[in-house]
Amino acid sequence: MTEATSLPRPVAPADSGALEFRGLLHDLGHQMMTLSLLAEAVRNDTTLSAVSRQRIDLVMQEMFRIVDVITDCTADAGGPADGGRGASGGVDIRRLAAEVAQLAGVAYQTRVSLRPGRPAVLRVSGTLMWRVLANLVDNAVRAAGPDGTVEIRISQERDTVIEVVDDGPGFGGGPPGTEGLGLSVVRRLLEAEDGRLELAEAAGGGTCARVVFSLEREYRVAPMSAGTWH
Repeated sequence: MTEATSLPRPVAPADSGALEFRGLLHDLGHQMMTLSLLAEAVRNDTTLSAVSRQRIDLVMQEMFRIVDVITDCTADAGGPADGGRGASGGVDIRRLAAEVAQLAGVAYQTRVSLRPGRPAVLRVSGTLMWRVLANLVDNAVRAAGPDGTVEIRISQERDTVIEVVDDGPGFGGGPPGTEGLGLSVVRRLLEAEDGRLELAEAAGGGTCARVVFSLEREYRVAPMSAGTWH
């Protein structure tokens, strides 16, 4: 009697879709790395001005950020992941905010600043926090307009609080497209990390978008046996 051979399991439509999605992300990642190599070649041009070199650096920074997002999406689709936290598990969100503010200052006419302060380390996905900050600053910049200002404020006492404050016309009063999808993305991202988004009128007009991570949340993520996080 011949031994039965096991046939490959047919690929279900859902599995096929997930595989196609992961393949697309894989290809996008390769394309981004190719673009980064081209950008590096431009950066090494000795005739490039200091200002142009700085802008190329920002372009490369954003391309690597996109690669991080693609990596996280690949992990969500079933690949390996480290959550974007790195080896230490901690992210200096003030450093991330400084990068977002610098990029926005180059990309838009609106003045974007980060209020000075000490490092604010949080156990959270770095890629996720970058997406949260980028979406909030983008919304604030479009609401404030080219002659407006946006300020990022970060405090870490009992809770970790991030505020993005603009001097625009207030929530709901800006031009079409300044709200909606970006805030929905932020809320969804924060839900994944047990954070919350609050919207309020800023003093003197404009809008204050406030992100809060509670101290209790930090103890859940990093047990007390590992020491306090703040």
